[in-house]
Parts: sequence; C-alpha cells; structure tokens
Amino acid sequence: MSQYARGATDQAALWSAAVAAVITLSLGEGRYDWLSLAVGAALALQIAAFYRPAPYAPGDVLNRATAAGGFGAVGGLVASMVLAWPVQMAVGTPPWCRAGGVDSDNCAGAEAYWWLGVVWLVSAVALSCWHWSTVVRRTAPVPSPSA
Repeated sequence: MSQYARGATDQAALWSAAVAAVITLSLGEGRYDWLSLAVGAALALQIAAFYRPAPYAPGDVLNRATAAGGFGAVGGLVASMVLAWPVQMAVGTPPWCRAGGVDSDNCAGAEAYWWLGVVWLVSAVALSCWHWSTVVRRTAPVPSPSA
C-alpha cells in the first residue's frame, strides 16, 4: 500500500455511523425520545474515536473534497440524530395530531422532520468546512530518501 492510501478504519467508522443514523431517523415511527439522543451521541463518539483520515497526495483535490463532503454529510446525520429529541421538544406536537382520533405518539415527530432537514443541511456544511480546513488541507510528509 502506498503512503497515500486511505485505511479501512476511517471508512468503517463513517459507514457504520451513516447506516445507524439513517435507520434510526427514517425507519423509526412516532416521536423521538432520549434514546435517539443517546444513540446519536454514541455514534458521534464512534466517529471521534475511529475516524482518522490518512494524508492526501499533493494536488489530489477531488479526493479531498469528497472526503470533506462525506464527513460532513455523515456528521450532519449524526448531529440530526443527537438533536432530534430537543428539536421535537422545541417545535412541539402538530395541532392536527391533537385532533380527535389521532394517536399523538405516532405523529408527534412529524413537525420536527422539516427542522431536522435544516439541522442536517447546516451541520453538514459546517462539518464539511471544518473538515476541509483542519484535516484535509494537511498533506502527507514527503518521504526522505534512504541512504
């Protein structure tokens, strides 16, 4: 493997966090609760513990940009998961959920969906910019010739 090759650890951390976040956010029914906050925090810790991107070859802008975008997108999903319960609490239950005959446990998170999309977009852009400016801009050290 060359010195610029990316390891399997950073990809596994991002992919597993992405899959868990998507499953929790899209397939869960009803309202968000403290468990989504706990799972999101655990995924954020997983990314922090295992995501170690390798330095990139000088001039490899495409791989740098996709790495920053991928990190931002997955980090945004995890941020949405962490903030789902607080956003739902702030937004509240939609009025049509309180109408007669509708179980409020099944539709309480409906009003928060749009706001979680905004949370995802803002956090994805912010994390992509952070990743680009702090992690991706560093280059691999030039190997010294062996004597």
